[in-house]
Amino acid sequence: MRYLILALLPIYIAAKSYGLKELIDNSTHHNEQIKSTQYKSRSKLKELDAQKSSYYPTLEIGASYNQVDPSTIVMPSETMRGFGTVSWEIYDGGRRGALVRAKEFEHQASIFEESAFSKSLTLQIINRFYTIKSLNATLESLRAESRELKAQIERVESFELAGLATNEEIDKLQAVYDDNAYLIESTKLSILTNKENLWLLSGIEAKSLKSDIFAEPRDIKYEKYEKTKVLEKSAQALHERGDAITSGYLPQLSLQDRYSISNYSGVESIPGFGGDGFLPKHQNSLTISAHMKIYDNGQLRKNREALQYQKMSLESLSIHSQREQRMNFKIAKSRLKTIRAKFKSAKSALRASKSTYSSIVKKYEVGLVDNIAYLDALKKQTISQARYRSTRYDYEVAKSIYYYYAGKDPKDYIK
Repeated sequence: MRYLILALLPIYIAAKSYGLKELIDNSTHHNEQIKSTQYKSRSKLKELDAQKSSYYPTLEIGASYNQVDPSTIVMPSETMRGFGTVSWEIYDGGRRGALVRAKEFEHQASIFEESAFSKSLTLQIINRFYTIKSLNATLESLRAESRELKAQIERVESFELAGLATNEEIDKLQAVYDDNAYLIESTKLSILTNKENLWLLSGIEAKSLKSDIFAEPRDIKYEKYEKTKVLEKSAQALHERGDAITSGYLPQLSLQDRYSISNYSGVESIPGFGGDGFLPKHQNSLTISAHMKIYDNGQLRKNREALQYQKMSLESLSIHSQREQRMNFKIAKSRLKTIRAKFKSAKSALRASKSTYSSIVKKYEVGLVDNIAYLDALKKQTISQARYRSTRYDYEVAKSIYYYYAGKDPKDYIK
């Protein structure tokens, strides 16, 4: 039984239909570009943790060896020393606090950047998904047209043998049939291209796709999307970095405690006194230092101004991003209305083309109309079928775009 299941597993996988949510969820683990944004976010978190560590004292240990020739009473020929140093920056003018806040904003920006890319990737998957569905619908219509043309060619060929039709009529039908065969192969290539791109985005080689749709937009609350939030957080990070620079004009206070153990060889001595007493074997040194920058020809101020201009640049981009989102949201909302009207039109056109084709076929088969009228009716029916189905899929893509520019994740609205 187990071997039977293993044998049938590849067939099951190949036959399985995949929905949008499965494709989107799998992209989180497969897509290398989204992994890149995830790694960047983790990197920023580690940078934040590292910056927070700057508040703590530091402990260092070390050793040294020194050889002098000639030696003196205060400088033996060989000195070996081991030491430990505790250092702590007591006050830095607010530099560390500003840098921690800058790292926090950078981390938040990286999270928004990851989310922004994820939503952008979702839109790409949705577009590929419905493009494949639309192309499959077109392919189905073309194949139906091909079957109909083949039947008519065989019918006219039988009439030719009876002297009731000319070779010219067969040639016209054959030319249309061959052109239709080319369109079928071209459509199959487009389907393959989109499937390969869908695999690249999602990591799933989907042979069959489910008929997923989006919920109708109702009472959707508009909010800023992540592209704008990334710019805002990046600008705030630059502001904090500017504050970190100007802290260099404030007093700096630090403390250092150093303890050392020394061993001496070749010590010169004074008769009657010896020599070791002048050279301490254990020593502790406590240092408190304070300094303040008085003049630097405006170096720090100019560096801060440079960052301020970068901040202003990002703020301008943020304002433009908000305006761009508002504009695209307005267009997306109008697009939904337009496609609804297009869908209604396509539905009417399909109904009319089917009715016309049914009537023309009956007349053509009894010789009341020529093959030109027949081919025209057949082509219109094929085009109407493809247009009707593609409009349905265009509407689903339009809904996903609407949710995206409303600041939402389209995946959350898949039924």
